[in-house]
Amino acid sequence: MTMLRYVLRDTWRLIVHHWVLGLLTLITAGVMLWILGVTTLLSLNLENLLSRLESELAVQAYLVKDNTLDVEAIARKIQGLEYVYSIKTFSPSESLAKLQQKMGSQSRALEMLGDNPIPWNFEIHVNSAQDVEPLVEALKAMPEVDDVVYAGLVVRRISALSRISSRIALVMFILAVIITALVVYNTIHISLYSRREEIGIMYLVGATRAYIATPFVLEGTMLAFFGALIAGAGIIGAYFPGIELIRENLPLLTNIIITDRAVIWRFCGLLAGFGATLGWVCSYLVVARFINSITRPE
Repeated sequence: MTMLRYVLRDTWRLIVHHWVLGLLTLITAGVMLWILGVTTLLSLNLENLLSRLESELAVQAYLVKDNTLDVEAIARKIQGLEYVYSIKTFSPSESLAKLQQKMGSQSRALEMLGDNPIPWNFEIHVNSAQDVEPLVEALKAMPEVDDVVYAGLVVRRISALSRISSRIALVMFILAVIITALVVYNTIHISLYSRREEIGIMYLVGATRAYIATPFVLEGTMLAFFGALIAGAGIIGAYFPGIELIRENLPLLTNIIITDRAVIWRFCGLLAGFGATLGWVCSYLVVARFINSITRPE
């Protein structure tokens, strides 16, 4: 208990003695972790949007006009393809009714065609946009399939956007982590350097490495943790009003973005834990390196 009291006292002394540097570290860590959190949320919302768009991508496969075809067997065969998420079967009459509904008052033009020209067809949904092209190739290779219709350009653009967004999010994440780590690392290094003589004396009179290092590690961990709390408060303060603004002006987007408050609170809790872990790792590395340098025999 006495050991813990001394460690906490020394940690408090470090924070008070270097309060200006500590405040700058706190602000910098908070800003960088806020940027990290906002970037991650934007990336998650974009991924949610892309996933919804991908789930709505449909490939329409039209069968050849042959009354002897076993439509159910063909549907099972298509369902067995690895790219297929779901499949719906439409008879010629159902397809014609859908077309008439879409055309509205202009559907009378269909009466001029005489017999229904639409064959049996399938509406096929895939797992992701990357699966559309291979599925189309597989369908075209089937002798029962006469034609395949899909939005090829849209599929390619969604796939490209998904890859680009993932890369940008990864780069932003790495930059934010590196900058935050460097700030915490340099803060602890300056604290250690200013007390290098005191640390040397403590080591000579028998203080253990753990006793010397713990206050500095706690300082870095606390600064990064409270910086993450500030970042989380900033995210909550900006995100929740933003959701309400979107609900009022763009209600259609509420089905695309993350609106569950519990998810945002958990996300901010994870951000705080990440900040504390990052501060602990950086502090431990710089403290271990510094103590090894001053205790190394000449």
